[in-house]
Amino acid sequence: MTILQGQFHLNGMHKAGDVVLGGLFEFHLFSIFPDLSFTSEPQQPTCHGFDVLGFRQAQTMAFAIDEINRNSNLLPNVTLGYSLYDNCIKLGIGFRAALSLVSGQEEHFILDETCVGTPPVLGIVGDSSSTHSIAISSVLGLYRVPMVSYFATCSCLSDRKKFPSFFRTIPSDAFQVRAMIQILTHFGWTWAGLLVSDDDYGLYAARSFQSDFVQSGRGCLAYLEVLPWSNDPAELRRIVHVMKKSTAHVVIVFAHEGQMINLMEEVVRQNVTGLQWMASEAWTAATVLQTPDLMPYLGGTMGIAISQGEIAGLREFLLQIRPDKQHNNDYGNNMVRQFWEYTFQCRFAPPPAGWVEAGGALCTGQEDLENVETEFLDISNLRPEYNVYKAVYALAYALDEMLQCEPGRGPFSGHSCGSLQRLEPWQLVYYLEKVNFTTPFGDQVSFDENGDALPIYDIMNWLWLPDGRTKLQKVGEVKRSAFKGEELTIDEDKIFWNFESKKPPRSVCSESCPPGTRMARKKGEPVCCFDCIPCSEGKISNKTDSTECISCPEDFWSSPQLDLCVPKKTEFLSYHEPLGICLTSTSLLGTFICDVVLGIFTYYRSTPIVSYFATCSCLSDRKKFPSFFRTIPSDAFQVVSQNVTGLQWMASEAGIAGTVFQTPQLMPYLGGTLGIAIRRGEIAGLREFLLRIRPDQHNNDYGNGMVKQFWEYTFQCRFAPPPAGWVEAGGALCTGQEDLENCETEFLDISNLRPEYNVYKAVYALAYALDEMLQCEPGRGPFSGHSCGNLQRLEPWQLVYYLEKVNFTTPFGDQVSFDENGDALPIYDIMNWLWLPDGRTKLQKVGEVKRSAFKGEELTIDEDKIFWNFESKKPPRSVCSESCPPGTRMARKKGEPVCCFDCIPCSEGKISNMTDSTECSSCPESFWSSRQRDQCVPKKTEFLSYHEPLGICLTTASLLGTFICAVVLGIFVYHRSTPVVRANNSELSFMLLGSLKLCFLCSLLFIGRPRLWTCQLRHAAFGISFVLSVSCILVKTMVVLAVFKASKPGGGSSLKWFGAVQQRGTVIVLTSVQAAICTAWLVSSSPAPHKNTQYYNDKIIYECVVGSTVGFAVLLGYIGLLATLSFLIAFIARNLPDSFNEAKLITFSMLIFCAVWVAFVPAYISSPGKYADAVEVFAILASSFGLLVSLFGPKCYIILMRPERNTKKAIMGRGIES
Repeated sequence: MTILQGQFHLNGMHKAGDVVLGGLFEFHLFSIFPDLSFTSEPQQPTCHGFDVLGFRQAQTMAFAIDEINRNSNLLPNVTLGYSLYDNCIKLGIGFRAALSLVSGQEEHFILDETCVGTPPVLGIVGDSSSTHSIAISSVLGLYRVPMVSYFATCSCLSDRKKFPSFFRTIPSDAFQVRAMIQILTHFGWTWAGLLVSDDDYGLYAARSFQSDFVQSGRGCLAYLEVLPWSNDPAELRRIVHVMKKSTAHVVIVFAHEGQMINLMEEVVRQNVTGLQWMASEAWTAATVLQTPDLMPYLGGTMGIAISQGEIAGLREFLLQIRPDKQHNNDYGNNMVRQFWEYTFQCRFAPPPAGWVEAGGALCTGQEDLENVETEFLDISNLRPEYNVYKAVYALAYALDEMLQCEPGRGPFSGHSCGSLQRLEPWQLVYYLEKVNFTTPFGDQVSFDENGDALPIYDIMNWLWLPDGRTKLQKVGEVKRSAFKGEELTIDEDKIFWNFESKKPPRSVCSESCPPGTRMARKKGEPVCCFDCIPCSEGKISNKTDSTECISCPEDFWSSPQLDLCVPKKTEFLSYHEPLGICLTSTSLLGTFICDVVLGIFTYYRSTPIVSYFATCSCLSDRKKFPSFFRTIPSDAFQVVSQNVTGLQWMASEAGIAGTVFQTPQLMPYLGGTLGIAIRRGEIAGLREFLLRIRPDQHNNDYGNGMVKQFWEYTFQCRFAPPPAGWVEAGGALCTGQEDLENCETEFLDISNLRPEYNVYKAVYALAYALDEMLQCEPGRGPFSGHSCGNLQRLEPWQLVYYLEKVNFTTPFGDQVSFDENGDALPIYDIMNWLWLPDGRTKLQKVGEVKRSAFKGEELTIDEDKIFWNFESKKPPRSVCSESCPPGTRMARKKGEPVCCFDCIPCSEGKISNMTDSTECSSCPESFWSSRQRDQCVPKKTEFLSYHEPLGICLTTASLLGTFICAVVLGIFVYHRSTPVVRANNSELSFMLLGSLKLCFLCSLLFIGRPRLWTCQLRHAAFGISFVLSVSCILVKTMVVLAVFKASKPGGGSSLKWFGAVQQRGTVIVLTSVQAAICTAWLVSSSPAPHKNTQYYNDKIIYECVVGSTVGFAVLLGYIGLLATLSFLIAFIARNLPDSFNEAKLITFSMLIFCAVWVAFVPAYISSPGKYADAVEVFAILASSFGLLVSLFGPKCYIILMRPERNTKKAIMGRGIES
């Protein structure tokens, strides 16, 4: 022990006493360790960067002990002393200091009262670091030495099994993390970055954040970075770059002041502003960071701070400190001198070389501390110091309670008490657990079953004042009470926000999805990052951040905002809408006309009646738009008790070779287990060596009793003298000559050497290193002065140098060497538990995983060798949710891991063509989703085709009408000299037949795929053809009226206006007007083919858009005007005397014509797609047939069936009676 310790200097402060308390404090912020090349004796680490606050904390402990010594009611007749050491924020230094405190092994120094040596301490106050406390308390806990920390917050320290004698006066990080999360939740910050220190304090905090913040669904971490302890510019540059790129505006830092200083230097260098910093208690009150240079970045910081307290008399005590009261400048009592030199920027004599020459001042020890500006005397914000104060008093009250114990009534064995002369640290632990006192500031101090104090934190805010100064102000608190649980109180009006808006920042990865949308998680990103996808029609979401949209009931439909289901609109042809009013008016008008016609026909009932075709829009089937529809492990013994089978177990190297589990009872459950095993090796001669072991080669002392214990365990016997009653109970006595070879024991089974092979290699590595060192030639060695190590003065650090260079090969063929981290080549065997038919088990190698310098990590598995403990004898399927096939999307189940999701079919018109798609993509406008929703297929194109039944019927009707026109024309040409044909200008009749033929033929332009020329020609041909027909009818009507007027006295002059030339000219002029209208329409806004995707989602309607609705209306209006004029004139001439008055036929034909086209308008407007063309074609054919039959039917009847009436006399009414 003495050789290993060597010379190890510790900075500290000491005072003698009856009972000594130890303390570990941060007197310095940084330390420098020498380069460990192991070519020379390692030098002592040096500490620098004096920490005034750490020194004040140590002085607070000295003050508390001084106050207790002056208190006659607490520990009367007992003087407390202290030994306080500097840990330099390094575990190695702090650990050595703790061992020196409890063992008294530190180098001797002279105390205040002439006695020599350091009495071991009864308890330790410290350490401030969680990592240091974990390491130190794990060792001190073995000896039950109480340790009361004032600043170690790691939640892991609440584990009473690992740290039975650890106490603390600061709350655990578990509570601090929950307090942080409450603040984040309060301000709606769900997207934050987390920076932690590379120690237990930071790493345990990160683990708590992952479980309490992320996995609970309260928020997500945009990034998690570990801050390096040393000033690593490259790593800090990378971390700050991550912060700069991130969209998170809140940064949480669990780190120490030194790490924050390094980090902020890089933050300033990269000018990263606009962040809201959240500080842990480790640096919330760090004044070293509250500088004018850093406040533009750190202003407005919110942090958790230890509850503040007041310590009466502390400032006066601090002012009494004088370096001249210290004995000397040795390592034991030099801290006051270092403080003095740091504060007054001077040096005590003898000063360092060149100090005076450089203008440096010499310290006298009489400098006035009160008039110097130093935070050392600022006791307005005592936080860690208050915890130190409470920790010292807790130890003092526990010691006082123990010393007041009455003999025979104590809590220890035999009702004994502890005494000052034979005081044991574990006795003090008992009383510490029951400590309960109130400080002068009014705070109650006690410890729970885990050694933790009552959790309470202040919430602090860094206020940046207009004059550039900074102020740390309290804006709230978070605490836990027995009745109300955890409570958060924040006064938002007090908070200073370092943003232009002077309001809390918004820090979310994605804004909340409003009702009417659903969350679609972005693949590969945290669950807080998502897109808001609007619900499909017919589906709604009525909550914020819904994960899926729900379908509306059958009689309901989604509102325009898609946030509630509303009753579907009921649609029917109503009397209150314009179309219903028009049709009602038309119906009533038709009824009235029918009554008029009935009266006319009744009056003229001897006139022949000719029937005609009439259509109604209600006879057309109208299709409706289709509706859119949318859609755990336990231990082996628990498995047996609950009969849990069908699991594939994966074992770590710690349990893969555990024969205790490879039993017939467990193999039905554990058979087929796969695991990682240390590489197996062979050691020649090991079995023979094991067989030579004999207990008679050793004695029975504690140093060499293991072979005897092994012998007794193996042969179930006891060496003499046996335990009482052993022989009487039939137990055998060991002779030491039992036959080990014939005994069934796994001790001799060397077929599966794994840890043993590593032990073998480790011993040989040390041996080769030692051999290499002893072969060193003097004067050519690697150490200082080219010296070598020798067996007489061997130093362990010299062996380290050679161990780093070891390189040898074992007899089994494995090469052994160490990399720069001291690690060997990583290689593992993959093992499988084979369950043989006879019930035996076998551990067989089925592969290996290793890392090589060239190929990286390699996995090799021979699947044919693996035994699968399932009926299928194949690998099991182990997924939370099966993969979503193409045509579906993943919808994560809320509150469950990301691997658990539902597969929702894509909506119509959307597809997913990959497995496990997170969202469905919409098809392009001209495409639609396939039935399987896995690809976009071209939409079906729909138009009035020649190949469908409707098109065939209309084409047939058109050709039939054309054929009838041709037949009638032939009849009229053949009988052109007869009176019927010649009556009323046969030329107009021929023109009318020709125009009707064009009317029939123009309907063919509406059938077939729309093209530019057909779209332009169809309405022009239709308009001109019908105007030509109606013009002929109009002229014929006017001629009839003029002829009969001419037969009256004085009316002959009217005929000169209705000669053949005038008739032709009138027809041409009237037709030219329509031609002009069509030309203007085509030139200004020509009809064109159009792909209409609005009628149907899954179809494209090819149609001709009219281009100009006004042009189309003028075209129809002009036709209607001529037809109305023809009807009115014919109606006026209906009663003119003549047995064959053509005016009656014209009146009837115009009545049909007008009825058809009046019905056409609403039918055309309400018909979708190709049915609009069909309605127009039907109207053309109906009106054309109406004109053809009405005008030429009776004439053809006379010509063909009643030729006797085809005479001039008959026509004039003087020949034949009907």
